[in-house]
Amino acid sequence: MASTDTLYSGIFLTPEWMEQGRANLVKCVVKREGAKVAPSSGTVTIFNENQTAIVDGAAVTITGSVAQYTVASGTISGETLGAGWLVEWALVMPDGVTHTFRNDAGLVRRRLYPVISDSDLTRRHSDLGDLRPSSMTSYQDYIDEAWAEIENRLISEGNRPYLVMSPASFREIHMFKTLELIFVDFHMSAGEGKWLELANQYGKLYGIGWNRLSFIYDEDDDGFPDSREDRRSGVGTIWLSSRGF
Repeated sequence: MASTDTLYSGIFLTPEWMEQGRANLVKCVVKREGAKVAPSSGTVTIFNENQTAIVDGAAVTITGSVAQYTVASGTISGETLGAGWLVEWALVMPDGVTHTFRNDAGLVRRRLYPVISDSDLTRRHSDLGDLRPSSMTSYQDYIDEAWAEIENRLISEGNRPYLVMSPASFREIHMFKTLELIFVDFHMSAGEGKWLELANQYGKLYGIGWNRLSFIYDEDDDGFPDSREDRRSGVGTIWLSSRGF
């Protein structure tokens, strides 16, 4: 990219996990100066783990200023499950340049979905419904942002979200992270000390909850838990050993 090109942001919250056995709608949101920027046209190419293009330069559609493409179930039906895939979006942007946005991806049996909603938040803080600004209909943006952080942290710790078999294990930390984000935002808007205290409280609870997190896992990716007794930790293990001779 030339230094004079417009620096657009390709927004990807997590890797693109495509589920086997169904059509998958994939999207590339592009933003600049806080707003979506619509490409005039573009193509998408999807590479599997062997770097073979299973979708090669397919034309995208532009809906609501967002480039998107539906991957047919038949396109991925014979592919091997796992990560290591790549999605490339070559989009013609308003500056007249074709910008290529990349996101890592994978073919999975099932995605990991969150298990909380606004009603869970208000069970802990009943006044949240009244405190929500009139411009907001729900706390979904905070819930989504917290979930993206959890998924990406799982990946950084060496765990693959789509192999987790006990989504309820994440309810507590998802709740804590969401409330931390909400109260940090309240503090920035209203400046009241109680919001910062609550944000710090839930930030600490999130850290404690992550350190004791354990969940059922499907290491061999056969669609079933490896063991109902053995659980996997959210924190990676560091092995310390003496130098061999």
